[in-house]
Formats: sequence, structure tokens, C-alpha cells
Amino acid sequence: MKNSKLDIGDLTYDVGFKFFFKDNSLRYYVASIVSEILHKDYDYVIKNMHYLDVELVSSIKSLMRSDVIIEVADVVLIMEMNRNYIKHLNELKIRYANHIFNKMFYINPDNKVEFNGKKVILVLINAYHRGNIKDIPGECEYKVKNEEGKELTEYLECQEFNLEKIKELWYSKVTISKQSKMILYLLMSRYSDEEIQEFIKGDEILMKAEKVRNELKNGKIYLDYDVEMENEFIKNEIREAALEEGQALGRAEGQALGRAEGIAQNNQENAKKMKENGIDFDLIS
Repeated sequence: MKNSKLDIGDLTYDVGFKFFFKDNSLRYYVASIVSEILHKDYDYVIKNMHYLDVELVSSIKSLMRSDVIIEVADVVLIMEMNRNYIKHLNELKIRYANHIFNKMFYINPDNKVEFNGKKVILVLINAYHRGNIKDIPGECEYKVKNEEGKELTEYLECQEFNLEKIKELWYSKVTISKQSKMILYLLMSRYSDEEIQEFIKGDEILMKAEKVRNELKNGKIYLDYDVEMENEFIKNEIREAALEEGQALGRAEGQALGRAEGIAQNNQENAKKMKENGIDFDLIS
């Protein structure tokens, strides 16, 4: 099976990336990455790992998409493949992770805000080449901060993998981490079979994954994944949903005015509770 526009054997494209991170037959590959990122035992991760279907979140008006979201016990990982560089890309992704983090709060039966205690990790996998590669790290992790440099919350962090840098390190025979090698395989899928075979040699997990990738590339696997927003049917569905939402908002506006006073009082109580839980003021706002 071949896509007319994309080489689905290239795992830096969304269609290949999502298949490799969502298909149950590749669970062992994903778990090997996640266990290293979380510093958890592999058997524990593969037993407790499951996927969250959060492709379209919030309202249609503020449509945001995520590649893959994985939950392991009290941690949620947002896995994002960035094939091309876009200005402010990381800032947008961090804003998205912050949005997911905000959904970790809920209203309890006493009408109070509670936090479900889950940590959110945004995993940025960058497959583009930009600027002087010597000036960037192969992998790094950092806390999310506001414009003043203040950490928003201890429960939200980013881990970033720059594949071109990791590839340079690999070819220079510099030791790289296990998760970096597993993730670098996604970029190596762009190259010749000879290069790939040399890269995966002796690694049981990657050799198994490469067999699946070849079956995917050669059309022996049926894909049931949409490629981003290229499908016209999906586009039309979103347009219709946006129109319906706009109409519903108009009808609800009058009702909302009548509840405004009560909501304002409730928000004050919820904000106080979030502050007591150590949540940053900017995030509460």
C-alpha cells in the first residue's frame, strides 16, 4: 500500500509515526521508549500503559491536535513528531501540553476543584535540520516556564529529542541513551535499507520493528489512520461542528448572564483551592 503523497514507510510522517506508536503489534517498541523516559521497569510499563483518544480537544474553535497520548499510572505522555520546523513550534506545543494539564482538574461532588495528581510530560521529537547542529543537544528535559522565567508547575515538563543531532552523535560513535536510539530509528527510516540494517543490527526490539515497517511500506498492513487534516470528509465535519457550536454559544449567552454571579463566586473558591495545591498564579488565571 502506498500513499500518493507520502512514503508511509518514513516514520517521520504522521501516518507512519502514529501507526508505530498506536498499533498494538508495536506495543513492545513503544514501551521500551516510555520505560526509559519514565525510568520505570519495562514489564511495569507494558502492563500499565494505555492510550488516550484525545485527537480533537477543547472546542472546535480552538482546534488542536496531538499525535499520540499515552497514560502510565499517574503520568500522561504527549508524544509529538515534528517533521518540519515552524516558528514558535515549541511554544505552541507547550501551550497544548498546558491545556491537557488543565484537564487534570475536576469538580468534586462538593463543587470544589480537585487535581487528579497526574504529571504531564510533553515529548517533542524533532526530525528537522535547522541552524548549527553543534549548538543543540541531542536530548534534553526542562520544566515549563512563563515569560518571566518562573516555573508554572512541577507537574508539567518537556523532553525534547533532536534527531539530526542524535544521528550525528551516533555516526561519530558517541554513546547515546537507549531511548535516543529507539527514537532515532524513526529518522533512520528515511535512509537506505543498508543503513537501517547496520543501525538495528543486534537490537532485538528494532529488528522486530523493522520487519513491521517493511510490511507497512510494502502494503501488507492495512492502515486505518487519517493523515492529519487532508481528508475532505473530516474537514467538512469540522466546519459543520464549528457552525453548530457557534449557534449553540449564541443561544447559551443569555442563559449564562443569569448564572454569572454564582459562577464568579464558585471560581473564587476554586482558584483558592488551586493556590493551596501549589498551582502557579498564571496557570490559575
